[in-house]
Amino acid sequence: MSFFDKIFSSITNTRKNISNTFDNLLNIDSLSTEDYESIEECLLSADISWSIVEKTIETIRNENKNSKNWQKALYKSFKQNLNCIEHVKFNKVILMVGVNGVGKTTSCAKIANYFKLKNNKVSLVAADTYRAAAVNQLKLWSDKLKIDFISNEMSSDPASVAFDGVQSGLSKNTDYIIIDTAGRLQNSENLMKELEKIFRVISKLTDDISIAINIDANFGQNSISQIENFSNYVPIDNVILNKMDGTSKGGIVMSIVEKFKLPISFIGTGEKVSDIVEFNFEDYLKSLIDLKEK
Repeated sequence: MSFFDKIFSSITNTRKNISNTFDNLLNIDSLSTEDYESIEECLLSADISWSIVEKTIETIRNENKNSKNWQKALYKSFKQNLNCIEHVKFNKVILMVGVNGVGKTTSCAKIANYFKLKNNKVSLVAADTYRAAAVNQLKLWSDKLKIDFISNEMSSDPASVAFDGVQSGLSKNTDYIIIDTAGRLQNSENLMKELEKIFRVISKLTDDISIAINIDANFGQNSISQIENFSNYVPIDNVILNKMDGTSKGGIVMSIVEKFKLPISFIGTGEKVSDIVEFNFEDYLKSLIDLKEK
């Protein structure tokens, strides 16, 4: 399955909602105020931000007096109003952060597998010292993928574990060192300070660090506040969108790109270790509105 097909499949529900709305308008000679309101409601329900929706409606009003070419009108508007940074270049150390339950540990394994398949040497570091299950899960993945695993069952200090993991990876000339961290609510100052400490400590060893915030695509606009709050403590430089398969809120990608000017590095499209896709904005837009022709 191609990258385009994987993205296309992952946002089926969002695409269906958008397509159904516009398909109901196809045989209308011109769009009424009610029709525009229907379009507006549909796009907002996909968690596309109001500012993008407003610009999109204006584009359709000005350039598309009927609804027969709605896909191209939407595509043109989204492309004009969003400047998405693509092709994220990860640094040697990848610090994975996010709230509880967004799939960070599984993402660590997926990304490790992704890089290994490109003939890179990878290490997984289990710095979630609060959940033994997370450490065990990461160990199982490392065994299955046959990659280096670093943990310290004797330490309850995640910064210490992360430091040891990075130090070990650097000494072995590892290409990518992926650090799993505990999920933490963005309003828990102590845990956020702890994350700040992890970053500060590993920065003593190298500045070759990427920080990826993991987001559950089903959270919709709540993702915005998560990114805002985490960014107050560590310099987030890319976003991984998990659980894209099945969500009807696939438009959150555009809201994130518009507000933070952050690149989306990967999207998770299922539970298997291979269910991850390097994000491509062009493919995403065409998948979202069912515009398959290149």
